[in-house]
Amino acid sequence: MNVMRHKLHMATCLAAAAGCLLVFSAGCPTTGGGGDGEPPEPPAEAVLAGDWQTDLEDGGTATFTFDEEGNLTQISALTAEGTEATLDLDDATSTVDGENVTVTFPTDGGEVTFAGTLEGQTLTGSLSLQIALRNGDLEITIPAGELELTQAEAGEGEGEGENEGTLAGTVTNSITGEGVTGVTVTLDPAVEGLEVATGEDGTYSATVPTGEYALTFGHANFEAPAEPEPATVVAGETTTVDVALTPVAAVVLTASVEGDAIPGGTVTATATTEVLDGASEVESITWTQSNSVEVTIGGANTETATVTLPETAVYKAELFKVLAEPPIGEDELPENVVLPEGEFPGGLQDRFQVVGLNPFALEETALVTLTATVVTNAGETFTTNAEIHTELPWKAATGLRNVPVGIPVLLWGKTQEAYDWALDTPDGAAATLMDEDSQGPYFEPDMAGTYTVTATDTTGEEPANVTLEITAGAWVGMVGGIDVNGRPVASSACTTCHAPGGPIDMFTPWAQSGHAEIFTNNLNTSNHYSTACLNCHTVGFDTEVDNGGFDDSADYDAFLAEFTTDGSHFHPDEGNWDTMVENMPTTAQLANVQCENCHGPQEGAHTQAESRVSISSDVCAVCHGEPLRHGRFQQWQLSGHANYDLAIDEHDSGSCARCHTGNGFMAWLPILLDDDEETDPLADVEVTWTADETHPITCVICHDPHDVGTISGDDTDATVRLSGDTPPLIAGFTATEVGSGAMCMTCHNSRRGLRNDDTFDATKAEGDAARAPHGSAQTDVLFGENAYFVTTGTPGAHATGVADTCVDCHMKQTPPPDLLAYNLGGTNHTFFAGADICVECHGDAIDGPAQQAEYTQRADDLQGRIEGRLLAIITELTEAGNTIQVSEEDIISDASTIADLEFGEFRGRQAITVTLADGMVVGPARLPDVRVLDGGGEDTGELYDFVDDRLAKAGWNWNLYTNDGSQGVHNPTFIDEMLDASIDAMIDLAGE
Repeated sequence: MNVMRHKLHMATCLAAAAGCLLVFSAGCPTTGGGGDGEPPEPPAEAVLAGDWQTDLEDGGTATFTFDEEGNLTQISALTAEGTEATLDLDDATSTVDGENVTVTFPTDGGEVTFAGTLEGQTLTGSLSLQIALRNGDLEITIPAGELELTQAEAGEGEGEGENEGTLAGTVTNSITGEGVTGVTVTLDPAVEGLEVATGEDGTYSATVPTGEYALTFGHANFEAPAEPEPATVVAGETTTVDVALTPVAAVVLTASVEGDAIPGGTVTATATTEVLDGASEVESITWTQSNSVEVTIGGANTETATVTLPETAVYKAELFKVLAEPPIGEDELPENVVLPEGEFPGGLQDRFQVVGLNPFALEETALVTLTATVVTNAGETFTTNAEIHTELPWKAATGLRNVPVGIPVLLWGKTQEAYDWALDTPDGAAATLMDEDSQGPYFEPDMAGTYTVTATDTTGEEPANVTLEITAGAWVGMVGGIDVNGRPVASSACTTCHAPGGPIDMFTPWAQSGHAEIFTNNLNTSNHYSTACLNCHTVGFDTEVDNGGFDDSADYDAFLAEFTTDGSHFHPDEGNWDTMVENMPTTAQLANVQCENCHGPQEGAHTQAESRVSISSDVCAVCHGEPLRHGRFQQWQLSGHANYDLAIDEHDSGSCARCHTGNGFMAWLPILLDDDEETDPLADVEVTWTADETHPITCVICHDPHDVGTISGDDTDATVRLSGDTPPLIAGFTATEVGSGAMCMTCHNSRRGLRNDDTFDATKAEGDAARAPHGSAQTDVLFGENAYFVTTGTPGAHATGVADTCVDCHMKQTPPPDLLAYNLGGTNHTFFAGADICVECHGDAIDGPAQQAEYTQRADDLQGRIEGRLLAIITELTEAGNTIQVSEEDIISDASTIADLEFGEFRGRQAITVTLADGMVVGPARLPDVRVLDGGGEDTGELYDFVDDRLAKAGWNWNLYTNDGSQGVHNPTFIDEMLDASIDAMIDLAGE
């Protein structure tokens, strides 16, 4: 590391020297020298000139070098192994007063002092500050406090080169014996600033400090030796280390791409073959395409192919395809993540809309992968890929109807035979609608104002007019400074309406969130931060468009000059943000993730555009949809929470919509959070949204974006809207002390009120004996509630012993799919727990999958006994002259015509599916709908009116086990008792 600046902060000084970093830290107070007499002061140069040395604790030495005038010019330290670090000083001074010697290091903030007593060739005194010299990972320390320096004899000083030697050698191909070019030679311990690589003939040479080294040799096309090569470097001598590397293959194939990668453009792809075995010859080469839009490959059997990319319309069709499909293929998913059957429900929806575009979808669409295949005379085949990253006309977008000027707006219409899109622009605008007769037209707003898009929806019984009002504007930014704690203060332009503590004050909670500090923290502390990160971490950053964004501010160039070394990469310093706010306020006004990132640009749109708020996950996907590092959106798409089909099916029910739609949950949330006795958390909500406005359980349903915590990685402190204790659950109880799991449990319960032996009579009296627990009944199982034949109300260890119940196992302990997460890091937003999750806490003491298999076997046994008992009842009833009406069209008068009967659940009720002897399948039929008709065809009641209560209870228990989905893992003790008791009840019923 080369540090270019020298500063003193408090009592800590960072200084630069060739190949080292020195840190002076607070040590003992300065003490003066001794001496009673006051002889005439000798000239300093006569006393201090030359080298003065002291031994270090690790066996090395430290040397203080004074020039002929007696001023300290250099401090160096040498380890016992010969590794050296030095500090050159231009402004140190020395004074001699009799026997008393004082050496000072003036800095901006004070002086570093060595004060001592001179006796002959020995200087004894005290160093006020500790000095730590670092050379790579090695630290050499000269401690503060008492120090004894001895003047070196003439000739004893370490002159230039006397502690260095030469390290050299040749790296060859183990098969051909030829020198290998471009091999990196790495030394351990490292020599600061030294880079060693072989030349065209395979040789290398470097001057290094004396000492013991371990050498490793690296090249992409060769295998490194199994062990590092040792080397001892002696002063003034050459140490030779030769190695032979083994090729990774007989032939290595690489590919490169050049040209204008735009729709309709042409690029060249070149394959370069390097023969490493000295014998192979290339007999053929073939270029093929393996993904994305179809391209035309000219010269497909030559080293350099000419690739013609398709026109924009083809890329647009591919983009819509990518948006509609799962983010990764089924064969790429981990075993624990299962996609729903049928068409993917978590992608682009069939509705008229402004399309939300995430970086991953754009990247997948733009990427064209070519494969070059080489066949040699030995019949061996070698392949490599060349990637073409096409520059598309579209950019990441939230899907809001409030959009920035200069960024294309992509539209989408319902699937129908024809389209008649039209665009009405503000006065003076030159924007035109492209592909207006397609399902997905687009336009680029060129000035602020409202752009009205119209189309005809022909999918209903009658054609209907569709109008999308899209308001374009410029970015403004809202940060007007920082408070004493370094948190942002709102611009005065915002506080007129959004005053702190006011009814629409979103700024106050936002200012404490991670969104408000992501840029700030990285600017101050990150060693890898660059302008590539600013698309998401600031407002409106886009160097290709002038629309008031971060890069368009008046002091942006000054910002780059101050905080970057190359116009791109930032150098961290804890004071950077403070400096920026003070000196570049216009740019600081647009820093961090602000209101406009999620709600669209303010200027020309605020208070004028209606659709500035959306609960769609597309809004979050603009930044959280960029795997590998930022792939939460794609993980969410794979979860059950992203099921648009289910949400739309349930959208118009004030009961079902509470949990199956984001719209319904947000309408329900205020009631769950308030303490108003007039509001009932178990009551239905008022449905005010249409099917086309419905969203499933999206990001903002669980997380308030104005209060998102500060860390979203493995050690997350991201908040959820409900935490600690749940509200009163529809399942009839309250879950307490469950941390973030309260958010999950609010919906993930049986939702049927209390169901146990004490309540069954009332349940039956209400005609509800055939009820089944609602799907996703995990909370009931965790807390040991709502089951028959067992004592209820005793939570399992997973409910009481895990701080963030649900979240810990399903999100923290289980890694997300590796293709959608950087280094498998962060919380898993697919929500599928890993099959081996038990070992994370229990180690090998518990075999989770084996235990699940055992429970499932018993549940299957229970299901079979329930089915057998139901079949026996049907047989008894039909033999007595009754018929069983399974559906309006299907009546069974003879039980022998039933080839199979399967018990289960359908739409909230216990159900059966009957297969007849002729192969006909009837059902699933809900048991309340399965009627018993007497000999005259009169309805005498539902099937369950003729069964023992224990059958209905066992049916509930089996469905509770099944709907929980954990196969017993959530609460093994409870499930164990429930299954055993249910099986025993069925044995009793069968008279076994």
